[in-house]
Amino acid sequence: MDLQPDARDQALRWFVRINAGDASAADRAAFEAWLAADPAHGREIDTLAGLWADLGRIPDPRPSALPRTPLFGRRRVLAGGLAFAGLGGAVALTGLPPALTSDIRTGTGELRTVTLADGTRVDLDAGSALSLAFSDSAREVSLDRGRALFTVAKDAARPFRVSAGPGRSTALGTQFVVHRWADEVTVAVMESAVVVAVPGTGGAAEARVAAGKQVSYGPAGLGAVRKADGQVETAWRRGKLVFEDRSLRQVVAELGRYRSGSIAMTDGTLAELRVSGIFDVSDPDAALDAITRTLPVRVVSLTRYLVVLRPA
Repeated sequence: MDLQPDARDQALRWFVRINAGDASAADRAAFEAWLAADPAHGREIDTLAGLWADLGRIPDPRPSALPRTPLFGRRRVLAGGLAFAGLGGAVALTGLPPALTSDIRTGTGELRTVTLADGTRVDLDAGSALSLAFSDSAREVSLDRGRALFTVAKDAARPFRVSAGPGRSTALGTQFVVHRWADEVTVAVMESAVVVAVPGTGGAAEARVAAGKQVSYGPAGLGAVRKADGQVETAWRRGKLVFEDRSLRQVVAELGRYRSGSIAMTDGTLAELRVSGIFDVSDPDAALDAITRTLPVRVVSLTRYLVVLRPA
């Protein structure tokens, strides 16, 4: 039978404990008992062992002139208590490249301004990606990752719509920001208004968002329209990241777009810790330092490109 998510997490924890090099005789006895309890347990451990072996064969992407010390030594990562499981499990990873099919992208720490074929101006935040689908009857944009400020050119014959996650925003005027967080989307309007629609089991939920307002949507559906601060929503254009009672999961994802490499969390409970603060995008590591001073979190730098957040 297939493992349930909690059992799969157990397999990850056992794999780390047994391979970290400090497992006791009691640990090994308990592990054997766990394996004997269900044949699926052994199959999952075998799968993890194969993935771990593959990780050891990943070539070092750095120039040949640099020392060839492996970037992700298996024992070193295990000693740090790291098990790869995705955002919903034991580890949250950030810094992954945008979809290769996107038409317009920005790299780590890169801000970019582009003018689309219709005259619309788009200011892209770091680590962002857009896909375009313009036709004679509509202007469709997909924000595949990150954040963008749209200053929309008028064209009464062709609505301007931005899709992000499960929702779509239709511009009724000129200027608004769409921001894809780790697990939700926020639409903040600077000028005129935007209609935000999100499909749901009971039909599509819709909100008209006027200038100076914002709305978010995600797994729980469409939230309430609330006040927005334009200076806060566009602070990234001035080199600042502003977080107001945001989850650590979201903050880590944002910092990852300004920092080379990946930031991971070994404990899923860390992801829901709340963060408020103003950070300089030119020094994301300083933001991590500030987080450790205010939250029960410890930073472990396994390599220059892989940072792990653990419970303090």
